[in-house]
Amino acid sequence: MSSSSATGLSACSGALMGLTIIAVGLRFVARKQQRVPYLADDWMALAALICYIGATISTLAVVSIKGLGYSSQSLTPAEAAAIAKPSEQLQVAMDYTQTASIAFIKLSALFFYRRVLCVSGISNWFDIATKISIAIIILWLVVFEFLAGFQCGTHLDALWDGTYLQYCTISFPWLYGLTVSDVLLDVWILALPIPLVVRLHTTRAKRFSILGIFLLAFVGLGAGIARMAILIESEQGGPTYYQTHDPELITTTYEFYTMLENGMSLVAVNLPSLWQICTSVIPKKVAGSFRSMVSLLSMRNSHVAGRATKMDSDDLTARSSASAASSERSAPVKDSLKLRNDVEAHTCKIDTLHGPKNTQDNQEMENMSKNVVYVQDTFELSHH
Repeated sequence: MSSSSATGLSACSGALMGLTIIAVGLRFVARKQQRVPYLADDWMALAALICYIGATISTLAVVSIKGLGYSSQSLTPAEAAAIAKPSEQLQVAMDYTQTASIAFIKLSALFFYRRVLCVSGISNWFDIATKISIAIIILWLVVFEFLAGFQCGTHLDALWDGTYLQYCTISFPWLYGLTVSDVLLDVWILALPIPLVVRLHTTRAKRFSILGIFLLAFVGLGAGIARMAILIESEQGGPTYYQTHDPELITTTYEFYTMLENGMSLVAVNLPSLWQICTSVIPKKVAGSFRSMVSLLSMRNSHVAGRATKMDSDDLTARSSASAASSERSAPVKDSLKLRNDVEAHTCKIDTLHGPKNTQDNQEMENMSKNVVYVQDTFELSHH
């Protein structure tokens, strides 16, 4: 069983269809257990599953009529002519469903990022980046679905009536652009959450485990790179490439990796939502950590100016209060000192008038002066 055989293509498509049904089903079960609503990421995963089932049915049908998985030399000219139209029609159906499935998987991953990492009402670079990415994916889907049906212009019969080379001039550029852009979009979506995870204030091991949860969504990236390598090899080989390679087997290998990428990515994009079944580190807790971090970062700038203004106002009020209190404390002291100086001056005046002979009067004035000093000290202590 190989990637270019009918058995390999059928086994890959059938097995992955079963796994994707289980994965998406468990995703909805997990949402019910978590008691959280079904959001856009869940519905995108369901849409991707429907498209993948359609692609699998088309693949098995085209294999059953020997349109894929068989060498071109294994069919007689009569057999090849008999299966040409149904085979090409089924392969166009495969193109539609495979492209839609890939797009819905990407949208499911982006909406899951928004469910976990974006805070309602707060706009930051990640919120804007995910919105732009969603718009790009939708536009990408519309463009390549349109080109899938009009790769031969308005001559749709050219795919099977023998005029393929005359009218289907954009078939290879369309397929090449689809494959390369698919890989580039996968890399972009994978890189989006990395800056947020790196900024988490936690241990390195936990950061890697959280990052691993998000990176699980695109395990199928390797299969996308493999099918891109097939197209690059065939393009660089030139016209002589198909003289040494069977075109039917090359197409079978390409479809094998396309179904492998779709199936593995669809299974993997559901794994973060199923994390509650496997470990206690559930996406809900991760979402709480990210949302707390984003909320704190967004509120910090808005509160800094307010706090600074409040601190300046409080500091000014405190200084004014201290100045007023100091004035109140110094006022009685000044009054008592003035009283004492007046008494002492009066005493000196009496001494000058009566001289040292009036001993009794001097003693009375000295006692009065001592009483004033005592009153002053007591008054000062009471205010301290």
